[in-house]
Amino acid sequence: MRNHTRAGVVLAASLLAAAGLAAPASAAGSAAAVRNAGPSCTSLSNGTLCVGILDGGRTVNVVYGKTGGSPVTVKFGYRKGNTKHLSNAYTVKKGDTKTYKFKNQNLGCSTIYGLLAVADQGNFETPGLHNTGC
Repeated sequence: MRNHTRAGVVLAASLLAAAGLAAPASAAGSAAAVRNAGPSCTSLSNGTLCVGILDGGRTVNVVYGKTGGSPVTVKFGYRKGNTKHLSNAYTVKKGDTKTYKFKNQNLGCSTIYGLLAVADQGNFETPGLHNTGC
């Protein structure tokens, strides 16, 4: 059980770093720092899906860490209202942490949801994340 807990902590830390949301200590407290939001994550049966907002609300970063199961074909995405934005398809296998950045987005003062579209399994979403950079 202890090793399982440690693996979960390591995965969470690596997802935060991949999402670009683990700021270095030197950035803490910097008044000039760009405001980021998140992460907002959800646990899936074979991994964790997270979304973060970077660059003052101009970049949506979607991260999937796969911890088990067979390889899957996925599209990364996010939903704003009824509009979905999806990437091309990628294959993800056990042990992979994949990141997709949607750059130059116009999020406004909205709530977004990270999205993982898995072939033959359906769509999975994170809890909502409000853009704090507006």
